[in-house]
Amino acid sequence: MTMTTPTVAVKAALRFYPARYRRERGDELAAVFSDTTAEAGAPAVVREALDLAAYGLRVRTRLTAFSAGGRLLALAAPVIAGAIAGAGLYPWVSDTDLLAWRLGHTSSVITLVAAFAQPVASLLLALAAFLGRWAEARVIAVAVMAAGLLGMKDAFAVDRVDAWWILAVGSSAMPFVLAGLLVIAAPRELLAEPTWRTRAVVPASMVGGWSFFALQGGFDSHYMLNGPRSVALVVPPLFLVLTALRGRLVPAAIGLAVLPLTVTFSMFTLWQTAGGLWYLLPISAVAVVLMVAPLMIGSRGGAGGARGLA
Repeated sequence: MTMTTPTVAVKAALRFYPARYRRERGDELAAVFSDTTAEAGAPAVVREALDLAAYGLRVRTRLTAFSAGGRLLALAAPVIAGAIAGAGLYPWVSDTDLLAWRLGHTSSVITLVAAFAQPVASLLLALAAFLGRWAEARVIAVAVMAAGLLGMKDAFAVDRVDAWWILAVGSSAMPFVLAGLLVIAAPRELLAEPTWRTRAVVPASMVGGWSFFALQGGFDSHYMLNGPRSVALVVPPLFLVLTALRGRLVPAAIGLAVLPLTVTFSMFTLWQTAGGLWYLLPISAVAVVLMVAPLMIGSRGGAGGARGLA
């Protein structure tokens, strides 16, 4: 490894930080990086550079352990892990005959892997969260995201690109991608060893995830929700998430765990009900404004919460 490798690595990693942060602390970060990797080999330099870059993304997105957004994600992480496990297990238990028929009528290895990947990965994520093994949980969360993306394969296994079919398949695959991403985004410094209370959150969340998945028919496109029901599955958790603007992180964490399970399928249904994306966008914008306004107007706590999340 040449002497210039650490310099190139740290410069590349620092590009992930906001410009002001680089001006104020760039030299300090570079000096610490140089000391840490002085006698290290190339793998260690790469690992340290990736860690430095990852924290830069946290600073840029303001999801550090010192921000309200970071604290919200840390509170939500075990709830999200349990909820996505309940959702992942639902198709395996609710209709075993249908599952057996699907598995028995396919010779594709990829299809079989995709069928097992979502429930197995999500269950392992819940187990890691229950045990407080967050280093392993973050790795498993990547597998949960990959399982969700693997589920998107059916969207492109057609003769021509069909937007409706892509959205339909995505509505059931994206919850796993969103859940895994939220767990990875939680600051690891705040993911402490669990207590019996925090451990109880995981199985309770599994029941909740199962229930929300069941309300949507297991994300089966043949079981389409009507408009009002879809609104009911999106608006309450979104409102709970927005209570973070008032500094109420516990209800916001619950909403943040529910929203990935409901938003894609319900928005897909509402998109169909409204007759297209351009009809749905104005309605969605008005709904968000109506929810945010009561939380912000005339509330000093709301302003403080908003600054903390920002």
